[in-house]
Amino acid sequence: MKDNTTKKILIVDDEMETRRLIAVYLAKRKKYETHEAANGIEALEFLTTIIPDLIILDVVMPGLDGFSVLKRLKSSSGYATIPVIMLTARSSPSDVGRGIALEADFYLPKPFQFSNLMKFIRLVLDNDAQ
Repeated sequence: MKDNTTKKILIVDDEMETRRLIAVYLAKRKKYETHEAANGIEALEFLTTIIPDLIILDVVMPGLDGFSVLKRLKSSSGYATIPVIMLTARSSPSDVGRGIALEADFYLPKPFQFSNLMKFIRLVLDNDAQ
């Protein structure tokens, strides 16, 4: 049975254009409510007010990078179950391995295809990859 309620997605990326493109793309689906953070510190502050159903997380950001955010999330009982899709230009095997070791649900290198991002979002939120 599918859950048809609106899902909250936090998009964390220091590139405003990337955040906006993803937000606009997801808004067309009408089943996702998007929120944005420009860096890891903003993302963690956001979590004090709203718990998203999914976080799309860049790695390379000023202040607190995505790996550090992911490590904090997964070590916190309040946030450990939030699914995380790493969306980043850091795509070496060691970077991917580090993301998976830190318990990212998926690791998608930039540049990316929106169809691939949607597939991962559906797998995480809808349990439906179609």
